[in-house]
Amino acid sequence: MPEILPEEMKGLQSIVDQAKDFDVAVYRELKKSQALVEQKFYTEAALRLGRAVEASIYSTARELGVSVSLAGLERLDQIGDEIKVSQVTIAQGQKEKGIKKLLKCVKDIADVVDTLVAPSNAQKTKGQSRERPLPNRQLYKAFQDQIDLLEIKQDFGKDSIKAKLGKESSQVDDLLQIRNQAAHASLDGNEREVDREKYMDLASKVSTVIETLFDIRLMMKSFKK
Repeated sequence: MPEILPEEMKGLQSIVDQAKDFDVAVYRELKKSQALVEQKFYTEAALRLGRAVEASIYSTARELGVSVSLAGLERLDQIGDEIKVSQVTIAQGQKEKGIKKLLKCVKDIADVVDTLVAPSNAQKTKGQSRERPLPNRQLYKAFQDQIDLLEIKQDFGKDSIKAKLGKESSQVDDLLQIRNQAAHASLDGNEREVDREKYMDLASKVSTVIETLFDIRLMMKSFKK
């Protein structure tokens, strides 16, 4: 890594070194982030950090046997938007039309519930094209629960890792919120650029989060031996 990069990047470089032989998806995203930083493209570099965190979350989920997606959730988001439209319709004085929209939303919610309670194989067939990842906070809670079920004889600090997951779950939400803000235009037209200072703070937090996720995967590899 070039010497011109600041001290704050050492933690991230340590994760890059681990990821090289441990998780190619994380390694690829972090290397691209570093290259963008060298060119002072901090916003684009921050997007890569967010993708690296997500890649690590999904890899960890696979190791733990935690499903990262569920059919029907994207449709719930769409129905939520449709409910808001019906509210506007009613507020504009078109009460009958707005209520009809709401009744349709109720029926659509019932259909989604049927999908969610269906056996997993049926979900895959019925809603395969609509699957989206579960929220990170929900995945972190699933990680904690799954780790608690493991009967690990070696001292890998299960309780310590679970505590870190609990502490970092909100931090991950913050990290990915910054990534999402950088990826989309603001409603008010203001800039959403990531500057050098914000990137360095982000890199430090990303290093901490991915280190915990790597620790879980190392623990699982030992558990499966």
